[in-house]
Amino acid sequence: MRRAPRADVHDLQDADRAWVEEVLVARWGAASIVTRGQLFDAARLPGFVAEVDGERVGLVTFRESDRQIEVVTLDALRPSVGVGTGLLAAVEELARGRHCHRVTLVTTNDNGAALRFYQRRGFRLVAVHVGAVDRARALKPGIPEVGLDGIALHDEIELARELTGEGNAAPASAGWPKDLGEVVLDKVAEKDRAELGRLLQLDRYDFSAIRPDEFGTDGTAVHRCVDRHFEEPDRAAWLIRHAGGLAGFVLARSRPDGASEVARSFVLRAHRRVGVGRRAAAMLFTRRPGRWEVAYDVANEEASRFWPSVVAAAAEGPVECGREGPPRRTHDEIVLRFSTR
Repeated sequence: MRRAPRADVHDLQDADRAWVEEVLVARWGAASIVTRGQLFDAARLPGFVAEVDGERVGLVTFRESDRQIEVVTLDALRPSVGVGTGLLAAVEELARGRHCHRVTLVTTNDNGAALRFYQRRGFRLVAVHVGAVDRARALKPGIPEVGLDGIALHDEIELARELTGEGNAAPASAGWPKDLGEVVLDKVAEKDRAELGRLLQLDRYDFSAIRPDEFGTDGTAVHRCVDRHFEEPDRAAWLIRHAGGLAGFVLARSRPDGASEVARSFVLRAHRRVGVGRRAAAMLFTRRPGRWEVAYDVANEEASRFWPSVVAAAAEGPVECGREGPPRRTHDEIVLRFSTR
């Protein structure tokens, strides 16, 4: 039996740009790509090209931000010669070399073949952006209403391959620790009231970029969270400490039906994207085994990347995922229900 030739992968060069645009128009309808509400000219992005016997047979484009690389497009033009696998491997090698902590990508709810392909190569589902394709049509009206296999095209599914712990820790000069270091979850006591209050102010300020919040004439946010977690017996709060410093908080409450609910959580920016929030959440779920509910605003992209994968890792059994809005909730939220033990 004759073995199929192996694809060779090289950096996308200026000489490839005209071909790249032809591929994108043929495969995507245009060189402009919408992902997670952002419009990109994929023909101008960096990427890799796969060749077999001098013929270009595959293309991947990507962008880098916040210590992660996002695959924007991936096209294998010749099957069964490892084109897609080779292009993904090149992206992951680049990510490790640049000390990125993950590789991410988005596909649509109709693309079952892509979901199988990426999961077989170590990617995991981390978020479902409900209605994202519907919203993307405002930026790219040519997106069809019906996708593969006659499936209505509405949602984006985000996948990620975590590279943390695979030898890609950033050097100290980049401002990121080589190792995660100790993460401690401290139950809040009366002596911690002021610390919790300061962190809540920072949390409210951060969140005001997503939803306008109410601030007083002194520039501080108006809230009752601190007092309620000292006065109401069904509520509890923990401070997150990392490498000896204050890194954030988690607020939880017990519901009448016996389930626990994450009421609010926050990690300071200096401690994000190195695993602090994930470690703290895992510790919380371990300390309080039983039924849990986590809800996050559909407009909060950071939460949509964080919570689904954290919950999937902690859950014993299936995770129920739904969407709820007014009047039950102030805004539209994704709700995850699951159990731990």
